[in-house]
Amino acid sequence: MCDFIIRNKELFEQLDIFINSIDNKEDSLMYILHNAQNLFGYIPKDVQNYISKKLDIPAEKISELINFYSYFSTELKGDYKINVCVSGACAKNNSQMVLEEFESQLGIKTGFTTNDSKFNLESSGCIGVCRRSPIVTVNGKVYERVNPKDVENILNECE
Repeated sequence: MCDFIIRNKELFEQLDIFINSIDNKEDSLMYILHNAQNLFGYIPKDVQNYISKKLDIPAEKISELINFYSYFSTELKGDYKINVCVSGACAKNNSQMVLEEFESQLGIKTGFTTNDSKFNLESSGCIGVCRRSPIVTVNGKVYERVNPKDVENILNECE
């Protein structure tokens, strides 16, 4: 048995309970994937293969769905999801410098998660608050007119 499955036995048991509670499993694949995402925080290959076997659906079909919908992730994300807008007015107001400061303080590049799984750093498109740019969001909380000096305080709020 795979090490990932052994380490996450309880989560797989919860996934089994959810899958077994559904009558028409193939028509409920999206619900099952949402449940798996909520349980594990992401849907790695081991979970995809497990669902594939449980539902007798090709793993490729599951992988295609996960890759098509932006809600699903195949990578573990941190407890704090930091997004720095890098488009439009934010870019004009030096959001790239803000992003670089987050990278420096977290010790990761954009698109990655810290080793302790606490922070995930992403760049994003416009969220519609351009007049108060640059914009940073942390787990949906909006920070306006952010400059590189603000990064340390934003990270400290996550403690």
